[in-house]
Amino acid sequence: MRTNTAWAFTGNAVYAACQWIVFVLLVKRLRPVDAGQFAYAIAVTGPIFVLANVRLRNLLATGVAAPNDFADYLAARLLTTVAAVGGALLIGALATSGPHALGVVVLVAVAKAFDAISDICHGLFQRDLDMRRAAIGLMTNGVISVALVATSLALVPSLLAATAAYAAGSAAALLGWDLRCVRGRASLRGVAQNPAASLACLRRLIWQAAPLGLSSAIGSMQVNLPRYVIAASLGPAALAVFTALAYITTLGNMIVNATAQAALPVLARDFQGYVQRYTRRLTRLVVWGTSLGVASVVCGAVAGRPLLTWIYSAEYASHVHVLIWLMIASAVSYAFLFLGTGTTARMRFGAQLLISCAALTVVACSAGPLVARYGLVGGAYSLLAGAAVEGIAYTLLTLHDLKFQGSRRPPMPEPALDGVRS
Repeated sequence: MRTNTAWAFTGNAVYAACQWIVFVLLVKRLRPVDAGQFAYAIAVTGPIFVLANVRLRNLLATGVAAPNDFADYLAARLLTTVAAVGGALLIGALATSGPHALGVVVLVAVAKAFDAISDICHGLFQRDLDMRRAAIGLMTNGVISVALVATSLALVPSLLAATAAYAAGSAAALLGWDLRCVRGRASLRGVAQNPAASLACLRRLIWQAAPLGLSSAIGSMQVNLPRYVIAASLGPAALAVFTALAYITTLGNMIVNATAQAALPVLARDFQGYVQRYTRRLTRLVVWGTSLGVASVVCGAVAGRPLLTWIYSAEYASHVHVLIWLMIASAVSYAFLFLGTGTTARMRFGAQLLISCAALTVVACSAGPLVARYGLVGGAYSLLAGAAVEGIAYTLLTLHDLKFQGSRRPPMPEPALDGVRS
């Protein structure tokens, strides 16, 4: 698990850093309005693809069987990705003000479509406890995207051209690494040999994952909802500032997400027969996430202003108080993210959906009034309120499930770890 966590962290760190660099390049080389349009396109397409993906990767990683194994998962992901592209085009046409902005949404949707196929490939690697291949795929995607976007901006300072280069980076990673690695370890023929049976399997997989997919989409909407409010109330330039500040928090997010990815299949195996080990491992993860959150808030308070000045400009640094509140909201989420991972390992998808709905309701009700009164920092306040609701709900759910599991099943002796270190 430690080796896989290291690989997952490295891959997510490089990928997140590259996504950040792409946005910094847009901020430096284009107008704030252009950077805001790109951020808005990401915010519009993000929840659509999260919903369409229905977290099939988590089902694959936790070992949910399918007749044709990975071939069925890949076919299901292709089906949902086509639907996501169509949905993104429809929403983009309704939510944007002109052909230029719509073109940016279309290109971002194409990039996310390639990323969705890569993601299910990474789920296969994750199930096999081989996060190295997934990490290399993420790093390849990020590095190529940065190189292509930087080249595009140097040749033609155009947002459309830069976004097309961004999509090309995702396509190159999928074709050049992810699919090549999959061909070496999984058959892709089963779906074509028996399409009728495979279609029924695809429906079953998608239906089984639907509550988790809805929960994830609601979570993505929860993160992006303050951005919609800021764009509508304060304009694209203000959204560019808020998005730039939010990127600073991605370091901590990527650390906990990398750890959660490596921990999910191990927690799922622990919970199947050795609940005591599951409980100890989950407790350590929650304590570690809480400690990371406290450290990130302290670092933001001490080094936030000079960091923002160095990366962006003094104008962005004048909003350091927004950054600190964004970090507080992220810190609250670090601990419950691991509780959410533990909930996924217990296959409690319906409960996750209810928790996500409750948090989204809080953000939806608070974002508008808070942004109207406090400006950008109001968006951070609304995210903090949603994170607090999720944290309390996941804590209560986990305590309830573990108490029930302990009363239902007698303790079992724990075997050797068979090479999986806690």
